[in-house]
Amino acid sequence: MKIAHALYLASAVASTLLASRGSAQDAPTVVLRFRKAGDTVAVRNAQITIDHTIEAGTTDSAGIVRVPNLEDGGHIVEAVAHGYQAFFDSFKSGPGIPMPIDLEILPVVATAKPQGQPTELRVAGFDQRRALGRGKFFTLAQLTAASGRPLANLLKVDAGAHIATGPHAESYLASRAPSGTSTPCYAAVVRDGLRIYPFEKASPPDLDKIFTDDLASVELYAAAVPAELRDASTCGALVLWSRH
Repeated sequence: MKIAHALYLASAVASTLLASRGSAQDAPTVVLRFRKAGDTVAVRNAQITIDHTIEAGTTDSAGIVRVPNLEDGGHIVEAVAHGYQAFFDSFKSGPGIPMPIDLEILPVVATAKPQGQPTELRVAGFDQRRALGRGKFFTLAQLTAASGRPLANLLKVDAGAHIATGPHAESYLASRAPSGTSTPCYAAVVRDGLRIYPFEKASPPDLDKIFTDDLASVELYAAAVPAELRDASTCGALVLWSRH
């Protein structure tokens, strides 16, 4: 009887494992298609994240990304694409829902020339500042190799920078909040020699809307900022130089 009981348990466990594997394998592949809002233009090379944790990859030339083995039900999708606003929306998958699921992303609207405080920082001093070894520096070659990535992703992944989330899901460069507080301290930001933050009532720039393709070099300082910024930064600094 003991042998028969053991065989029965083994058979039951095996059946359960096979059923779970079969369920996972039978989960559908969800197809998402991203288009420019109000147009038929496909959004290419958009980085897609599902439910905050599933890195679905990038959209192809038709604006399509395929997400295999996604459970039926409601999901959250995030998309970041050069030339488009950061995208955050929800969708449902399951039987009876036609594929592909179409989603529209708003393009970035051209803005006026940024306001800011002129500094004495010059792109010609990039190599000299890099030689001091007081920060993390990205050259044109490195930025070209990282083509298509939003600056927030580059700084977080490749430089270990702390990216704080703003009230509307913006990505801000900041030092980590002091123990016992929840308020981050945002880094000073200079764009082509112009200090755009802090400046009057300006907010820190959203680094999800700045892409490596637009930059010729980047300087990231966690503590020892250049002398030109010592009166404006207590939480590090980010210095950006445009490619065009």
